[in-house]
Amino acid sequence: MNEKLTVLLPHDTVAGRIRELAQQLNQDYQAIRAEDAPVLVLCTLRGAVFFAADLVRQLGFHCELEFVKIHSYQGTRPADVPTFDLGESICATGRHVLIVEDIVDTGHTMETMLRHFNDQKVKSVRICTLLDKPSRREVPGIVPDYTGFEIDDVFAVGWGLDYNEEFRLLRDIMVYHPDAEEKGTLRR
Repeated sequence: MNEKLTVLLPHDTVAGRIRELAQQLNQDYQAIRAEDAPVLVLCTLRGAVFFAADLVRQLGFHCELEFVKIHSYQGTRPADVPTFDLGESICATGRHVLIVEDIVDTGHTMETMLRHFNDQKVKSVRICTLLDKPSRREVPGIVPDYTGFEIDDVFAVGWGLDYNEEFRLLRDIMVYHPDAEEKGTLRR
């Protein structure tokens, strides 16, 4: 194993928590009538795709999966303002929206998404994240509705999370330990 990686959350723990999140979502969304439009599940690319796939396969309510790509990092640093690369044309008006995210960190990405979809006059919009890092939050009021795990200020990789496109396919969620000269610059 790479000496720069240590296990943060083992595979079985993550898989079990995703099952629990699906059960909670099933309870919360069971009241949506069959004649309503399907719940719009928005998966943020690329990091959340593994989490979203594991989650939606366990949902028992009518939903539609769409993908949104938002650039929220420039190298290893969070971008000042996240930008949409895909998803601007998704019409969510009058629908229930569930944003599925890999990690909520500073809150800027979620603030951008919430503003964008609330402007479309949705019935509801909720955030479901695999990881939450509230110690890094820069945007007040951004609190996920559903959280897999709250983590400390570490650089997490695996289960879709990456460092420069590496480590995304790890089965466990790991902490990436950069070299000493990089240590102060890596966040996510």
